Amino acid sequence: MAARLRRWIPYPIRAWFVRLKRAPGMARERATVAHMRAEDPDAFPWILSSHVTPLKRATVTYSQEVQHAKEVNVARAACLLDGLVIEPGQTFSWLHAVGPTTKRRGFLRGPEMHDAELTEDWGGGVCSVSNTLYLVALLSGMQITERHRHGLDLFPDNGRTVPFGCGATVAYPTSDLRFINPHSFPVTLSFLVQEGSLCGSVRAREPAGCSWQIYESEHHFEQTASGPVRENRIRRKAVRDDGTILADEEVAHNRAIVLYELDEVYR
Repeated sequence: MAARLRRWIPYPIRAWFVRLKRAPGMARERATVAHMRAEDPDAFPWILSSHVTPLKRATVTYSQEVQHAKEVNVARAACLLDGLVIEPGQTFSWLHAVGPTTKRRGFLRGPEMHDAELTEDWGGGVCSVSNTLYLVALLSGMQITERHRHGLDLFPDNGRTVPFGCGATVAYPTSDLRFINPHSFPVTLSFLVQEGSLCGSVRAREPAGCSWQIYESEHHFEQTASGPVRENRIRRKAVRDDGTILADEEVAHNRAIVLYELDEVYR
C-alpha cells in the first residue's frame, strides 16, 4: 500500500506532508544541534580528514544550464556548512545546518533523483556536498546516527577514489544526515568550492591521536529479475598513531540497482 501511494502522490506533496509532521520536533531540537560558527578558523589547525570532489564527471553529462545550477547549489550548501562548530557530544544535522533548498534562499533548479528518476528541482546537486560530508565525517571518527542512500548505482567507477556506497542522500525534510562528535574536543567543518572542485574537511583544536580508514568488503554484482544489482559493506578502522588498531567496525551496508551497462571490468 505504501509503495502504491508513493506512485500516486507526487514527491512535492509527500514532502509537504512530512514537513508539517516534522516541524514541531525540529523546532524543539533547534537549540541542541550544532549551529554556532567558528570565530577564528585558525583555532582549529589539526586536519582530521579531508576530501576533494570534482563537480563535473566524465560519465555524467548535463546541459550547461543544469551543470551551472548544480555548481551554484553546491557552493551555496558549502557556504552554509563552512565554519560550523560541533562541540563534544553534540549532534550535527544537515536539515538544521543547510535547511530547505528553496529559490528564496539562493538555490537553483538542478539535477536530482526522485522516485528513481532523474529530474530537476530546487537545490538539485547538493548531494555532492552531503556525500563529501558523510565521507569526511567517517574519516574523522564521527558517530553516524542517520544516513540515507538511494538504491541506485548511477555511474561506473571511472575516477572513483573511494569505495562504492560512501555517500549520503539528503532531502528536506524527509532524509537527514546526522552524526555526533564523540571526541573530547570541538571540531569545525571547512567547505569551499575551488577550481571546479568541492573541498571538504573536518578540523580540530588538538590532535586525535589516531586516524580512521575505510574499506569495503563483500563487494559483488548479481543478476536479478529487475536487472543487475551491486552490493557491498563499508567498514571503518581506527588506527592509533603508533599503528595499534583500536577498532574495526561495519558502518554501512549498500545494495543498489545498476543503471549503466556492466563491462568485463566489473564481472
